Amino acid sequence: MSEVERIDPPDNGKPRVDDHQVDLDTWLAFLEMTDADAKKLRQLAPKFRSYAEPFVEAFYKHLLSFEETAGFLSDPQQVTRLKTLQKEHLESMFAAEWDEDYLNQRRKVGKAHADNGIEPHLFLGGYNQYIQHSFRYLAEEGSPEVQQFFQQIVPLLKAIIFDIGITLDAYFAQLTEEMRSALDMYWRANNELKQFAQLASHDLKTPLATVANLCEEAIDEFGDDMPEEARALISLAVKRTYRMSATIDELLAATIAAVDGSPNAEISGEDFLNDAIDRVRPLLKEKNITLVVADQLPTVQADKVRLREAFYNLLSNAAKFVDKVPGRIEISARIEQNDCIYTVADNGPGIPANELERIFVPFRRLPQHRGEPGSGLGLYFTKCIIEQQGGRIWAESILGEGTQFHVQLSRGSTGTVGGVSDGE
Repeated sequence: MSEVERIDPPDNGKPRVDDHQVDLDTWLAFLEMTDADAKKLRQLAPKFRSYAEPFVEAFYKHLLSFEETAGFLSDPQQVTRLKTLQKEHLESMFAAEWDEDYLNQRRKVGKAHADNGIEPHLFLGGYNQYIQHSFRYLAEEGSPEVQQFFQQIVPLLKAIIFDIGITLDAYFAQLTEEMRSALDMYWRANNELKQFAQLASHDLKTPLATVANLCEEAIDEFGDDMPEEARALISLAVKRTYRMSATIDELLAATIAAVDGSPNAEISGEDFLNDAIDRVRPLLKEKNITLVVADQLPTVQADKVRLREAFYNLLSNAAKFVDKVPGRIEISARIEQNDCIYTVADNGPGIPANELERIFVPFRRLPQHRGEPGSGLGLYFTKCIIEQQGGRIWAESILGEGTQFHVQLSRGSTGTVGGVSDGE
C-alpha cells in the first residue's frame, strides 16, 4: 500500500546558475586584443586618469546640448551620479582586465541604456566622444606632426562611426520588422488557439454529459436490481465524469488566461499538489510506492491548473519508472530569496549524465524506456508549463539511486507556507 508521510524541508539549496554564457576568449581573439594591448592600455592609464575630470565634463556638455539626449538627463543629481560612474567606466577600460566581471559590467550598461529607450545611434555617439577626446589628449602632448596627424585622422574616425551607425540602424530596423511580423503571427495563433480551446471544450463536454446522464438513468431505473458493487462502480464513473468536465473547464480557463495575459495567482503547495497526488494515487498503490510530502510548502506565483498538470507529469513519470520495492517518491521545498524550489525525488534507476539535458526534448526517450508506453512528450510539456510561469526546471540523477527534478518558481508576495493533506 502507498502512503503519504511528512518530512521537514531541507535547509541546503542549489544555487541558481546564469544560463547565458559568452565565449569571452573568442571575442578577444576575433578583435585581436592581446596581452600586449592590455599592457599598453595600462601604461596609458595614469595619463588618462589626469584627464578624466575634463573629459567627463565635456562628455556630458555634449550630451546636454542635444534635445534627444538631454531628455534623459533632466535630473541634476542623476547627472552627478552618472559622471562618477563615467569616470569609473573609463578607469576600468584602461585597467584592461578583460574577464567575466568586465563583461558583466558592460552588459549592465547596455541593458540600462536599452531599458531607458536610448537608441543605438545615441549609444554609438557616446563612444564617438570617447574616441575623439582620447585621441585629442594623446595628440596634445605630441609633436606638431602628431597633432597634424590627429587633425587628419579625426574626419576618418567620424566617417567610420557614422558608417557603423547607419549600418546598425538598418540592422535594427530589419530586426524590428521581423519582430513585428512575429508578434502579428503570435497574436493570430493565440486567437486561433482560444477559438480551438472553446470548440474542443464544447465537443469534449457534450459526450461526457451524455455518459453521466446515462449512468444516472441506469441507477435510477435498474439500481434496485444491481449488485451493490456495480452501483458503486457506476456512481464512481459519474463522479469521475463530472470531475473530467470540471478539469476541461479549468483547462479552458487556463488557456484563455494565458492567451489574454491574465496575471497568475498566489497559490500554496496544497492548491496544486493535492489534485496531482490524488490522480497519481492508483499508480502509487499498484506499484507499492510510498509518497513522502514536506510538511511546509511555500506559496508561489503561478497558474494553479497548469502547475497541477506539471507536477502530475513529474509524479506519474517518477512512479512509472521506479524499479525498486518498496518504491519511494519525496516532495520537498526550499526557499531561496524571492524564489522557492520544489523537488520531486525518486529512488528509481536514475538517468545517465549525458541524457539529463536531453530528457526535456520532445519525443526524446531514454534507450531503456523505448519499449515502455508513452509519447516522450511529458517532460517537454512540463518544461513548457514551468517556463510559462516564469520558472525553470532541471534534473539531477545518480545511476542506480534515483533522480531529482527541481522546479524553481517565484514566491508569492505573502511568502506564506502550507501543507498537503493525506487525501485518502
